[in-house]
Amino acid sequence: MNQPLKGVKVIDLTYFVAGPGAGKMLADWGADVIKVEPGCGDPCRKTGATMCMPIEEDCNPLYSTYNANKRGLSVNLKTEEGMAVMDKLLKESNVFLSSYRTGALKRLGLDYESISEKCPHIVWAQINGFGDYGPIKDNAGFDLVAYWARSGAMIDIAEKDTSPINPPIGFGDSVTSCSLAAGICAALYEQQKTGKGQKVMVSLLAQGIWNMGSIFASCQYGDEYPKTRKDAVSPVMNSFRCKDGEWLYISILEHDRYYNTLMGQVLGREDLVDDPRFAKAAEGKKHGRELIRILEEEFAKHTSEEMKEKLKAADIAHEVLQHITDVVNDLQAEANKYIVEIQNRDGSFTKYAQTPVKFNDIEPVVICDAPKVGQDSYEILDELGYSREEIDRMVEKGIVVCKK
Repeated sequence: MNQPLKGVKVIDLTYFVAGPGAGKMLADWGADVIKVEPGCGDPCRKTGATMCMPIEEDCNPLYSTYNANKRGLSVNLKTEEGMAVMDKLLKESNVFLSSYRTGALKRLGLDYESISEKCPHIVWAQINGFGDYGPIKDNAGFDLVAYWARSGAMIDIAEKDTSPINPPIGFGDSVTSCSLAAGICAALYEQQKTGKGQKVMVSLLAQGIWNMGSIFASCQYGDEYPKTRKDAVSPVMNSFRCKDGEWLYISILEHDRYYNTLMGQVLGREDLVDDPRFAKAAEGKKHGRELIRILEEEFAKHTSEEMKEKLKAADIAHEVLQHITDVVNDLQAEANKYIVEIQNRDGSFTKYAQTPVKFNDIEPVVICDAPKVGQDSYEILDELGYSREEIDRMVEKGIVVCKK
């Protein structure tokens, strides 16, 4: 088990998915990530109920997906003693990670300027909805709003003349957390060289725009969105329904090279080999609707398994469109440990998505389940030099929550 961030300490003051996801990745890579929560806990502990999942203390799959492998500290940061605990943590940590809005961080004295003045070595990392500038910088912005709606993705990558996409919870959050984790690692490299920290910023809107980068460029030159699959970017980069009702997607990036192979070897349409209407990319695009109609008719003559065999033999990139429930038991994902079945505290088992980046081997890093609220408070405060009596007093006053 290779953990390149072993020895790095991260203070994780985040909630819901995007921020916690970045912390989870750092934890999987070996960092000691301390999840700091108020006594009521991260509200994501309850979100799984809206997605048909259990939200029990000993079985909370949504929360565990983004918070496993962390330690848990519960402290009231609105008290002077609670902030003293945070100050001690920051002095001996490498990274402060937060998804709180900037205004809230300023009120707590945890904004970049305040922390960097006291702890110039700290890598201060924040994820927010819309960025640090502009007219809506202080707006609430979860992934469905900032990543999907504002970026154009929700309406422009849907099938034309239908309703907008109904995006899954956490999709935009998860990809944004990858960018934030990468930015933190770059800042840690600089910290190692100079001893100095810096500010690392990612927003959900920025990630949405980046993910739509090719479309942002093309739409400035006449490429129109949303599109219909009847008028796809390329007729040979499209989905087609097979005889058994399954949809299959083909992705031919080199139209001129593979067109004759598709028509002759795969579909047996020798009459269309070298057809001047379709054989070259530019002409194929011009006659796209007609070519798509022909491909639809040919795919409908074969089952998806038959088409997969033909396309594989021709070395044409393809895949059957799977449902998420299919992916849960996907043999390719299981072979690479992208999905791993893990036992919850209550003895039940859940298949969990794993951090996508691997180091040297593919074994999943499964150290511990997501911490209960205040699960490791005693241990962490002891490490900071607090006596048992001091900890007990803070617990009694409600400054700290300790799960026994």
